[in-house]
Amino acid sequence: MPILPSPKGELRLAFTLSGVIALRMLGLFLILPVFMVMARDVPGFTPQLGGLAVGVYGLMQALLQQPFGWLSDRWGRRPVLLLGMGLFALGGVLAAQADSMYGLVFGRIVQGCGAIAGVAMAFAADCTRPEKRPLTMAIIGMGIGGSFLLSMVASVPLANLLGLRGLLALTSVLGVLGMVLVLTTPGGKAQPVIVEPHSAASARPLWLLALSVFLLHTVMTLLFVVLPGLLVGRHAFALAEHWKLYFPTMVASVLLMLPVLRWMGVRKTERIILPWAFGLLGIALILLAQGFSIAWMAGLMIVYFLGFNLLEAAMPSLVARVAGSTDRGRKMGLYSTFQFLGAFAGGLGGGLLLAHFGGGFALALAGCICLAWGACSAWFTQSFFPTSQPD
Repeated sequence: MPILPSPKGELRLAFTLSGVIALRMLGLFLILPVFMVMARDVPGFTPQLGGLAVGVYGLMQALLQQPFGWLSDRWGRRPVLLLGMGLFALGGVLAAQADSMYGLVFGRIVQGCGAIAGVAMAFAADCTRPEKRPLTMAIIGMGIGGSFLLSMVASVPLANLLGLRGLLALTSVLGVLGMVLVLTTPGGKAQPVIVEPHSAASARPLWLLALSVFLLHTVMTLLFVVLPGLLVGRHAFALAEHWKLYFPTMVASVLLMLPVLRWMGVRKTERIILPWAFGLLGIALILLAQGFSIAWMAGLMIVYFLGFNLLEAAMPSLVARVAGSTDRGRKMGLYSTFQFLGAFAGGLGGGLLLAHFGGGFALALAGCICLAWGACSAWFTQSFFPTSQPD
C-alpha cells in the first residue's frame, strides 16, 4: 500500500480512523455505566449473566484481533473495517431486540466480533510516513479518550431518555456512521503476503510491546475501577461531577504531549519514551493512592494522562516499525489482543484488590509495578530496538 503523498491526506486519514474507532468505543462506553442497573428488568437477569454480557464484548475483541488482522493482510484494510463495523451494528440490533438475557448476551457477542483495532492501526501505519506515525497514533488514541469522556457526560441522560433498548439501538446507529466514515478513507488495498523467516530475536520486540500495552490497559482499567470510589469516599466528589476532573486534565496532558510527539517523530526516538512514560504512570499512581486534595489529584491526573497518551502514541508506532511492511495486520492484531486482555485483567484485578485491600493499596501496587516495568524496559528497549528500524 503506497504512502499517502500529501501531509493533508495523512492527517485526514488519521482523523477518519480516529472517528471510526471512537464511534465503536463510544458504543461500548455508553453502555458500561448503566448496564448492570437497567438490565435488571430483562427476563432471566442474574448478576452473572449481566457480567457476562458486559465482559464477553472484550473477550471476543481479544480473541479475534489476530484473525481480523490476518484477513486485512489478504482482503485489504477497508473491507475488513467495513465488516467489523457491520458486525458491531448488527450486534446492537440483536441486543436491542432481545427478549431475554441469553439473547442480549448473544447480541453482545456479535458486537464484540467486530475486532478492528489492530486493522485500523495497520491501516494508519501503511499510509503514513514513519516520522508522522506517532502523531497519527496519538490522534487515534485521543479519539478513544474523547469517546470515554463524552460517554461519562452523556450515558445517564441518554439512558433515561432512551431506555436500555434504545441505548443498544443507538450503538447500531454509531456502527453505521462508522461504516460511512470507512468508505471515505483512501487506499486500503490488500498487499501481497510474504512469509518472512521467523526467529526468536525478531519476535522479542513485538512481545515486549504486547506485554507493555497489556500493563498499560490493565492499569488504566484498574484506575477507573478504583478512583471513582476514592473521589466519592475521601473527597465527597459526586460521581456526576467526575468528568470535571477528567476532561480538563486530559486536555492539558494532550497540550503537553504534542511538542514531545513532534520531537519523537522527527528523531524516531519512540523507544526512549517507554521507560520514562511508565515512570510517570508509576509516580502518579503512587501519589494518587495517598488521597491528597482534589487540586493535587488534578495535577497528578495530568501527569498520568501525559504518560498514558505518550505510550498510546509511541508503542503502536514502534509495533508498525518492527512489524515491517508484510503481514502487518496480523502482528498489530497480536498487539491489540493484549490491549483488550489488559482491560479485562484490570477490571477483574481492580475489583478483587478493591474488595480485599482497598483502593489506595490497589493504586499503590499498580504504581510500583509500573515503576518496575519502566526500569526493566529501559534495558529491554536498548537491547531489542536498534537506533534505526526498517519502516
